Formats: sequence, C-alpha cells, structure tokens
Amino acid sequence: SSLSTWSGSINADLDFSLPILRSRARSLAANNEHGRRFLSLVAINVVGRQNPKLQVRAMQNAGRSKGQNVLDKAANDTIESHWEIWGKTADISGRHRSLYAFLRTAVRGVARDGEALIRIVRDRKLPYGIGLQLLESDRLDETLNSRLANGNTIRQGVEIDSALRAVAYHVRTAHPGENWRVTDNIVERVPASDMIHLFVPDRAEQVRGVTWFHAVILRGSIIHNFEEAAVTAAQIGASKIAALERADDVAQTTALMADGQASGTTQIKVEAGELFELPPGYRLSSWNPEYPHANFESFLKACLRGLASGLDVAAHNLTGDMTDVNYSSARIAELAEREVWMILQDWLISSFVMPIYEEWLALALLLGQITFDSGSALPAEKFDKFVRASSFQGRRWSWVDPLKEAEANASMLASQLTSRTRISAEQGLEFDDIMDELAAENEAIKTAGLITVTPPVKPLEPVPAKA
Repeated sequence: SSLSTWSGSINADLDFSLPILRSRARSLAANNEHGRRFLSLVAINVVGRQNPKLQVRAMQNAGRSKGQNVLDKAANDTIESHWEIWGKTADISGRHRSLYAFLRTAVRGVARDGEALIRIVRDRKLPYGIGLQLLESDRLDETLNSRLANGNTIRQGVEIDSALRAVAYHVRTAHPGENWRVTDNIVERVPASDMIHLFVPDRAEQVRGVTWFHAVILRGSIIHNFEEAAVTAAQIGASKIAALERADDVAQTTALMADGQASGTTQIKVEAGELFELPPGYRLSSWNPEYPHANFESFLKACLRGLASGLDVAAHNLTGDMTDVNYSSARIAELAEREVWMILQDWLISSFVMPIYEEWLALALLLGQITFDSGSALPAEKFDKFVRASSFQGRRWSWVDPLKEAEANASMLASQLTSRTRISAEQGLEFDDIMDELAAENEAIKTAGLITVTPPVKPLEPVPAKA
C-alpha cells in the first residue's frame, strides 16, 4: 500500500522538480568522483577523439551509365575535407577549436543537465555561411506555460502545436544564474528551425530532458555520507581514546587543570611514549572502535555496483576497480555497455550531427565554397546526390585481445561473410583511403629502392565439410 497508486504526465512531474534535479545532478558531477567519471565516459565513448566521422560515398554519373559502380572519390574527399575545415570554426564563441570538442561539451551537458540547446546561426560573414552557439539548458524558461491565440501551447518554455511538435523555444537572453548582467534578461522566441533541443526522451509527450543522474542522485548522496561517516569513525578509532574510570568507594578527586582552576573531572594529557601514574582510586578504561570495519569494502562495492547499474555502465569502468574482473566477465560487461554507447551515438548523429551537416552542405554549395584544388566549385544542384550518399560513423573500440579480433576478421573474410569495406567502416576508416595509402607507400618504397617485406600470415585452418 505504500507504493505509488497515481501517476501524472511527465511534464507535470517536471514542472517544479526540473531545476532541482538539474542542480543536484550538477553537484553530483562536480563534487563526486564517480559522477565526474561518468561524464568522462559519456564524452569518450559517444564522441571520442574525432567522431562521428563523415563518410561520403557518392558514385560517378559516368560510371553509372556504363553499369559500373565507380566512386566519385575526388568530390567525396573534397566534401569531407571541407567539413573538417568548417568544424574548426563551427563554434561562433571560439571556445571549441573543433566540432568534436563542441560535441563532447554538448553530450556532457545532456548527460548532466538532461538537455542542451544549440542555436544555428546563418550569416554570409561566417565560414561556409553557418555557425553554432551552445547554450545551457537554464536559458529555456521552465516557468513559462500558457495557451496562445493561434492554438499553440507553451510548456516549460517549449512552444508546441496540436501534434505536440516543437515550433519555437522561448529562451532567456542571459543565464538566470548570472550575478552580473550587461543587459536586462528578457525572453526571446526562437523558431525551431534555428534551434536544436538535444535530449533523450523517456516518455511519449515529454518536452524537456531529464538528467541521466536522476536514478542515482539519492544513492550517490548515501554513498558519500557513508564514506564520510566511515572515515570519521576510522579517525576516532585511530586516535585510541581512553577514559578514566573512578571506583564507587573512592571519594571524588578534584584535579587542577592547566590554567590552575579546579575541576570536578580528572583529565590527563599523554604524549607518545610517556609513562604516567593514575590518581588514587582511578583505573584506565580503553575504548577501541571497530572501524575500519572488515565489511566496509564489501558494502561499498555493493553500493557502487548499484550506482553503475543506474548509470548503465560497467562497474569496473566507473570505479576503476579491476580486482574481481576476469576475461569472461569483462567481455560480457563491455559488450553490453558498448551496445548502449552505440545507441547513444546513433541518437547523437540522427538528432544533431546529420541535420547540421545537411544545413552546412546546402549553404556551402549555394555559396560555392566547396571547391577542388583547381578552384572549381561543386554545383549546388548536386546536393541530393551527395547528401544521400553521406553517413557518419561513430567511435569503435579495439578488443582486449587484438590478435583474436584480427584472426576473427580474417576468418570472416575467408568465409565471405563480411567485406574489407565493412571492417574498415566499423573502425571509423574508409577502405578506399587505406588502399590509397598503401599504394602511396609501395610507390615510395620502390622509388627508394627498398624491398617490401611482407610479414608472415598464419594460414587459416580449413573448415571440415559436413558428411
């Protein structure tokens, strides 16, 4: 009977708790080592060093007319290189020197605050005509709720139509927590076409994001308080406090304190290695606390496993404790966690990276800024061709035993169950680029008059035929 018997809408639940959840999550991320570690795991695994990586695989029209699939490599490489160049100036504030750094800050903000705001700025003066402005979620006025004359509804600062589609965002011109402002803090209506509201929805009609810490905020506080109490108890135990116990049949002795005043309690201050004599009628009663307790570590591990489970990561990755981890358990945990990261990579690509890329490509082609080394520009009418052939590859991971992974890939290739192109794409590389690099290396080796030494490859064992 103590369990909940009623549930409101997700937006009603967040009406007053959203800023509270956000502030507590920020405190957990700033003051707790495991909270900070989780944000690092999110940035490292969802984005990584230089991911998601653009891969353009458009075909040549001449090759198609002849029935051949010939990649338009010159145009593909040109688009990819210009995308990398634009990424270095994508942030109009200049705080992020690459698009990847911008994305790492954005996904950390989504994990910590539950959401992030990215404003799209279109201006001919900007490189390729477009730039990005990353704003904190506090800018979105969660106290603004009303019904508009055009039939739209403003819910927690998000203006939605009858289909629950976001049509505009009501954003403060300054951060509400700023203690010094140059101008007045007013609310500005920004069309949805100029703003990307980045969050992972948990329920169907949700208009605001919830911190990914929401399930572990209480547990994180409990673990912190428990560790603090255990440390205090251990400090007291290490001090070896003792008490003087007076016999019942002995009259109370009046002791003189250091300042010479009389006191009803006898006190003795003992230095290390000092021998002393107790007053008549007193005996020494020592107090030896149990902390640090033998069960402390096992209890703390159980709490940390619950913390890792609430954050959907492997416990050894969150805590760095590898004492109880073996190869089999690590493999199971890593595979399950990596599946979570790949799902989040797909979410980031579809919700933010691909829409921004399409905007960038359209504007860059219209402005004639995607040019070959010769100076000629790609025509704007080729937009559909290139955007359909574009995709982004998220970060992938090497296995604990790379030799076994290489042997497995070789076996799959021999069985014709995969391709070199697919294996390269899973590593965030393009097979065509690898071939070009190998050809350039071989040519350089021949020019230098060197002999190419091919390392021996272990032959694959033949698969026995079924009877």
